[in-house]
Amino acid sequence: MPIPGTRSPRRLEENVAAAQVTLTSEDLARLQEILPHGSAGSRYPAGVMPAWQ
Repeated sequence: MPIPGTRSPRRLEENVAAAQVTLTSEDLARLQEILPHGSAGSRYPAGVMPAWQ
């Protein structure tokens, strides 16, 4: 999943390099254990999000 809005060239390099990471079956099993229903939703609760009109 991309992380848009990076603020530095170093972070951009890290984000691009992440595309080359290969997760092992153990990694995937651990992720399933931590997030059995996956990951979805807003980054922040609605109450702290700006309300632009």
